[in-house]
Amino acid sequence: AIKQLCENCSTQFSLGESVLQLYDGIVAAQVQHQPVLDLKDELEVLEGACKAVSRQLQEMPSGNVQEQTTYISRIVEPIGTRLVQYSSTSNVNAPSPSISPKQVIAEVERLTVVIRYLQVPSGRPQFLIDLMTQCWPYLEQISLKYTDFHMAEKICRLHKHCLRNCGAAAYLPLVERLCAHLVKSYSHSRQSPYLYAASIVIAEYGTYSSSSNTDNGKIGRQLYAMLEEMGNTSFKILTPLDEFKNHPDVVEELFFLGGRMIQCCPDIFVGSQIFSSFVQCAGIGMVQPHKDANRGTMSFLDNAMEFGIRLRMNLDVSRSGDMNMRAIQENFENVLSREGKQISMNLIESLLGELPCYRVTSASSNGSIGGLLHKMYKLCPGLLLDWISVPLARVSDVERALLLNGFRSDVGRDEFFGVVERFVEVCSRSQKMGLCGGAGVKFRVAAC
Repeated sequence: AIKQLCENCSTQFSLGESVLQLYDGIVAAQVQHQPVLDLKDELEVLEGACKAVSRQLQEMPSGNVQEQTTYISRIVEPIGTRLVQYSSTSNVNAPSPSISPKQVIAEVERLTVVIRYLQVPSGRPQFLIDLMTQCWPYLEQISLKYTDFHMAEKICRLHKHCLRNCGAAAYLPLVERLCAHLVKSYSHSRQSPYLYAASIVIAEYGTYSSSSNTDNGKIGRQLYAMLEEMGNTSFKILTPLDEFKNHPDVVEELFFLGGRMIQCCPDIFVGSQIFSSFVQCAGIGMVQPHKDANRGTMSFLDNAMEFGIRLRMNLDVSRSGDMNMRAIQENFENVLSREGKQISMNLIESLLGELPCYRVTSASSNGSIGGLLHKMYKLCPGLLLDWISVPLARVSDVERALLLNGFRSDVGRDEFFGVVERFVEVCSRSQKMGLCGGAGVKFRVAAC
């Protein structure tokens, strides 16, 4: 109710001062460990305070800087003071026993509300840049001291909202620092929200890397360096192979990160050495019995195959093509020839029920078994048919012929999807009736 009042009162009846006094009382009670509100309710009041103060600031004379600063400070300074306190302990990498993670998370959430809702007349992007620059050292220390998932999630959410509220262009001075922060925090905590935050950064700045501008080329290299370091850290986390099952969130976010890189700035990634490691790792991750991890790996592989198709079409149109694009295509084809067999066999095993199957076909999004097989056939038809011959040897001649009939150049995606769905249906019915062409084929198709 307080928030709604702050949002809807006219400037003539702005509640800035009144709600600030109320919020000051709430903060004082929190500091004395006698909270009068749950955090989620307190954040509602803080949001209302930010909106009311923003409205009041807009109505002040432009020369009244002192009064504007006073209002802003009353909201921001208590948060900054507590961030300094929580980040300052004798052991830089250990939390203070007197400060709970819950207290620190609450402060990060308060700062996020300010980032999202406090508007200042002097220019919001610069205000946010200045605010984050002041808070940055303390946030870095906190991310090193408190390495649990929820802390990582709240810190990454804060950075996401700051980036999006500033806008990509205004946030440019902090991009390099943010990339380094995400890499360091992920290496230290091994928490998947930092991978998610890296995906957001790539989504915002990936298009910059394709520009011929020198500064934009630098951003592309920063994005790639971030991806490479976070990828290498992830591969260590996922070794030995049993760790794939223990870290499904890392698997999911790692491959959504790789997929985002392919979508936004593919050339620098697909032409690199680490691309091979990502594809190889995806071939392992796609067989894990976890829906979200499987979705991440399948989406990544789908993005990779889609890029391979576009790359070939572009080179066919230009015929000669530049040397860099030819080198990227060569690297892509080398990786596909090495890893394609295992990936394609996994896809058929999933259709036969030997491996988890979460999405046979999908019209709304990428990452389905049918979609990936269709794209791989476009890229390497002869190799694909050879690769899948081994798992298909376990089904009857009729069932095998049913699927293979879909692998033709004149068959479109939707028609191919129908073939794949029919193949799964026929094989499943044969298995239930005890007529399956090979022993041991089990159907465990979930949420297809």
